[in-house]
Amino acid sequence: MEIPVIDFSKLESENRGEAMALLHEACKKWGFFMIENHGIDNELMQKVKQLVNLHYEENMKGNFYDSETVKTLANNECIINKDWESTFFVWHRPNSNINELSLSKDLSKMMDAYIDQLIKLAERLSELMCENLGIQKNSIKEAFAGGRGPSVEQKWQYIPSALA
Repeated sequence: MEIPVIDFSKLESENRGEAMALLHEACKKWGFFMIENHGIDNELMQKVKQLVNLHYEENMKGNFYDSETVKTLANNECIINKDWESTFFVWHRPNSNINELSLSKDLSKMMDAYIDQLIKLAERLSELMCENLGIQKNSIKEAFAGGRGPSVEQKWQYIPSALA
């Protein structure tokens, strides 16, 4: 059993019907899928990833390793039901909190560019789903966007090694 993979490049080829059928089946039977050749700039994705990792190293890693959870583990005490992730959230749309965070200007700029591309991909995907369902092209977009546009949030999660 494998997670369905939708190749968006097939949507612009003679294999469009195959890609649309796979998308329909993935939505119907799985509820999720992966997308290949989605059109989001790979260089941009790598730059965002690099800058997020740098932000973690410079601003968040110390807080995790200074936490009571890690101190307890260092003392060989039993730890039950602890959250081993270090996270931060960024709200992008409709109201952004990006300026309230201690993010570099480069990271903020790259995240905004990435989110713009991600929203375009989501809108394209919703149009394809509408086409498969035989409903108006903007039905899903309008249902989720409301009057204020889409709601977009990123959760950046790290699961650091227990003791570095």
